[in-house]
Amino acid sequence: MTRLMFISCFIFFSSVAAAETVLVTGSNRGIGLELVTQYASDNWQVIATSRTPDDDDKLQALARENSNVSIETLDVTNMQQIAALAEKYQGTAIDVLINNAGLLGGRVGQEWGNLSADVFSELMAVNVFGPLKISESFATHVAASDQKKIIVISSTIGSISRMQNPTPLPILATSKAAVNMAMRTVAMQLKDQGVTVAMLMPGSVQTRMMYQAGGMSLEEASKQTTFEFDRPGAISAEESASRIKRVIESIDGSETGIFLNNDGSPIEW
Repeated sequence: MTRLMFISCFIFFSSVAAAETVLVTGSNRGIGLELVTQYASDNWQVIATSRTPDDDDKLQALARENSNVSIETLDVTNMQQIAALAEKYQGTAIDVLINNAGLLGGRVGQEWGNLSADVFSELMAVNVFGPLKISESFATHVAASDQKKIIVISSTIGSISRMQNPTPLPILATSKAAVNMAMRTVAMQLKDQGVTVAMLMPGSVQTRMMYQAGGMSLEEASKQTTFEFDRPGAISAEESASRIKRVIESIDGSETGIFLNNDGSPIEW
């Protein structure tokens, strides 16, 4: 091999190695899909996960148009799938892990006087243990990266100090408060490895979940194809993802276990 060929190969492989990697759970719609879209556009290597990716037409189309997007099947409550995916990507450095998958649960089963143990178990499994287990399983992947960031999409509904009035979604609120503590434990666990953990508030976002929060059933909300809301401060999933990305970029590792709004300002617990 000539010296020129060696230099060319070195530059090529160095550029490949320098590519940043993000893993996003719940990538099939809403904020998750927008995060995948925007990171792909920024030439990141994107690992996009979904419970049933075969019927996620928009995600599949995105992957066909972007060779840097890999789609993986992952139910965050399935321990075997989590372990298998972590094993598949063993040796891959993941700069940013975004725990986006979550459930709102709707109002049925969360109405005061009719609280459902089944709804409670489901939301705690998806919204709390899912991100906790994903973070544990991919901790070595994140620690091996340059950026070393673990994120969870949380909500101000989980802020204990801000809870001054009754909420129509008490189980959701409980799960968001719980995931904040769960991720704080992850932050303390991984602090010595230089990993930064943050809980981010995405804003009031125009997605299917907003219809559910308004009282629509999951089945009814799933049929909606456009999301237009006359609600002060409501933003699109595209804008929310853009703000989330900016906040993630601004996190410098000086603090960990922090709860931030989508403008980067701290949120009290």
